This record gives sequence, C-alpha cells and structure tokens, in this order.
Amino acid sequence: MADTPPPTTTAPDDLDEALAEAKITVKEKWQGAVNEGSGFVAVPMSLLRLQSRYKLTPTEMLVLINLLAHWWDPSKPVYPRSTTIAKRMGVDLRTVQRATRKMEKEGIIERDYLPDGKRIFSFDTLAKRLAHDMPLAFAAQGQESFGS
Repeated sequence: MADTPPPTTTAPDDLDEALAEAKITVKEKWQGAVNEGSGFVAVPMSLLRLQSRYKLTPTEMLVLINLLAHWWDPSKPVYPRSTTIAKRMGVDLRTVQRATRKMEKEGIIERDYLPDGKRIFSFDTLAKRLAHDMPLAFAAQGQESFGS
C-alpha cells in the first residue's frame, strides 16, 4: 500500500493570504470584466444547490441574485429599485414585484420601509436558513455529477 501524503489545509495564519489569492483569481478569471468599480455578486453555493428545495423559480433566483448584488454590509439593508432589476433582466416590473412578494412570503427575504417610505430588503433570514441547511447542501453536492 503506497503512502499518501496528508491532505493540505489552510492554517489560520494563511487565511489572509488565501483570501488575497482568491480575490486576484476572481479578477483574473473574468479577464477584465471585473475591475475596480465593476463589482461581482457573492452567491453561496449552498443557495444554488438548495434553490429547488426552497422552491425558487429561475426568475425568482435571478431577482434574488440582483438583490444580493447590492448587499455588501450584512448590517445594512438594500434598496434597489424594482424597475432597475426589471430592466436588467428584460422583464416586466410586475414580474419582479411578484418574485419579491413570493420570496418574502416564503421567508427568503425580508421587506420593510424606511421612515421616508423607501422600500428596503434584508437577508438575515436567508443567511440563517442557509447556515442551518448546510447538511442538505452538502448532501445535494454529493449527488451532483460533473462532465458529460
């Protein structure tokens, strides 16, 4: 039986370096499509793997990704205009409104209003739900097939 080396792990001291390398990798991967000011959207793989379990249609998932594009500080809600999302997606305003209403009803997103009447969204419930459902996401990962 051949000796196999132990699996490599990233030590906590190397975490900053690993994150810096990952940041460079994203920029390099997208070959100029991601640069200062252009941004990208961080979407957990667990959300992608659990979207059918959460009963998110492709349209609702894309609306959610558009909402998440505005969410960088977990302590701050976001307030993108539904008209902006509809225009990006090439869909009717009502399509975006129906999607956000359903996701709110299902507990995927929270909607509230600021004193000035501005509508805001937050994602604490989604983050907690995904954290709770990580075992399901790992099980779904094990059932995925790659290649042809």
